[in-house]
Amino acid sequence: MKAASATTNLLKESYDELNVVVDLLRTNPKIEIELAGHTDNRGDAKLNQKLSQSRVDKVKAYLVSQGINAKRIRGKGYGGKRPISSGESEESRKLNRRVEFTIVKS
Repeated sequence: MKAASATTNLLKESYDELNVVVDLLRTNPKIEIELAGHTDNRGDAKLNQKLSQSRVDKVKAYLVSQGINAKRIRGKGYGGKRPISSGESEESRKLNRRVEFTIVKS
């Protein structure tokens, strides 16, 4: 899921992806996931860490609002510590603003 810069707002196009996760979790009630929030590497590192955690919290809140038990979801914000792109251009910085999920128990 992609996030807008410096916000925790879910992007319109993220809902389709989030609903795939909801369907996966509904269909497989034993699955537990971990959310990992990320930002680009510009700005204050502490603020980026808080922003990335807020993004995780926002995604978790959406999943819970769709009937997924909160106990099945854990998460952590990493700020700009785990980039997937160089961040040299705005387009590459956008790639680093994301929330990923990993299945930790099935």
